[in-house]
Amino acid sequence: MLKQKINNKFINRIIVYLFVLNFLSIKNIYAEDVTIITQEFPAKTEKWGEKEIGGIAGEIITKALKENNISFKVIWMPWKRAQESCLENLDKKTFIIPFTRNKERENNYIWSAKLYNADTIFVTYKGSKIINSISEAKNKKIGVLLATSYELSLLNPKNGLNKSDIRSAPHDYINLKDLQDKTIYAWYTTSIGAYSFLRDQKVDLSLFDFGKKIETEENYIATAKSTDPKIIKKVKKAIDSFTKTAQYNSIIKKYTGKNP
Repeated sequence: MLKQKINNKFINRIIVYLFVLNFLSIKNIYAEDVTIITQEFPAKTEKWGEKEIGGIAGEIITKALKENNISFKVIWMPWKRAQESCLENLDKKTFIIPFTRNKERENNYIWSAKLYNADTIFVTYKGSKIINSISEAKNKKIGVLLATSYELSLLNPKNGLNKSDIRSAPHDYINLKDLQDKTIYAWYTTSIGAYSFLRDQKVDLSLFDFGKKIETEENYIATAKSTDPKIIKKVKKAIDSFTKTAQYNSIIKKYTGKNP
């Protein structure tokens, strides 16, 4: 009988221990106020640390949320999967950055707050004719990053480009290699991303030509419609207030060379 009581006490302690351990694990998982999902993009979102994102979008988000005491965790994943995960929104507080607002995406997301504008351009290898408009890209092989707004823009029927001429790649180093190998004529991306990526790859910038601005895209932090409106409002307020600061202006100038 005494042995049974001891065993029962031991079992009860184990049950309590497991319950507490499980509670703490769940609390740890959901401790952050929001979840940020993104892919690593040169000069836009870069891995600087566990709780810090670099690049123009990353610096804005990191500083704006921290200054407003909003805790966050970052999940890095391929861009196409990031968009799917944002819509799945398993924790009901998942946001995606930097996300271009356009007609194709408009009704699927809540556009929480605008982060910055980005100009798109065509990058060509020296010696090739510079492309300064979409019409000049017709009948030419164009490289672009997969599942991005740039890809959607090129594939838009109104632009009159052949789908077979659009080479979508999961990483920009593939676009750079194809450009150098001349398997594509030009690479379509943002001026922010192009300059930074080429510098990071330690290639000679003088070997490339950069065309005129094609479009100016508005980049946002966005979330699914299933996110708690209170969380969306809190994030929006933090971003909007930060964009009115000198620190925000400094970040924009750092990455674009221009004032907001």
